[in-house]
Amino acid sequence: MAMDLREGQFFLLPLDRSQYAVGLVARAPRRGGVLLGYFFGPRRIAEPSRDWLNSRLPSHAVFACRFKDTSLFRSEWRQLDVLSTFKRADWPVPAFHRFEGSVTYIPGGSSVTDWRVEYNDDNMVMPVSEAPAQGADLRLTDDLVYDGRLLATEVGERIAGSAPSADDDAWR
Repeated sequence: MAMDLREGQFFLLPLDRSQYAVGLVARAPRRGGVLLGYFFGPRRIAEPSRDWLNSRLPSHAVFACRFKDTSLFRSEWRQLDVLSTFKRADWPVPAFHRFEGSVTYIPGGSSVTDWRVEYNDDNMVMPVSEAPAQGADLRLTDDLVYDGRLLATEVGERIAGSAPSADDDAWR
């Protein structure tokens, strides 16, 4: 059954049969099936408390990415509380790094395969800006729209690399 998604909505992203990551919908544009989410560690075995959710800040996120909304609309990812103080300005749309795997030739310049890509607040599908990536841009989050399975795998790998164990006291 389809559910109404709101910006500021927390959800549990299943990583395996017994562990989860926590995500937050930062942008839910009216058009398109692509959302912006912030994802938090650690891997956990239990739902976090409401106080823990309401204390999240963008700086606490393991990473942010664009993702397809299918798993949320199908209720495969369980929705939790809505952040009580959600403001778009506090949860910005980051710039992303995209590697196309092909070479684009710019007349009078060198070939470009890496791009800095930016989206606006109301459209997570069509970029508003694409420019050749500079050195610092290569450290941005990769601009990929994950399907549900790939997203869970990617979040799991990033959280596993950042957290020693599920529900570790150091993360609370």
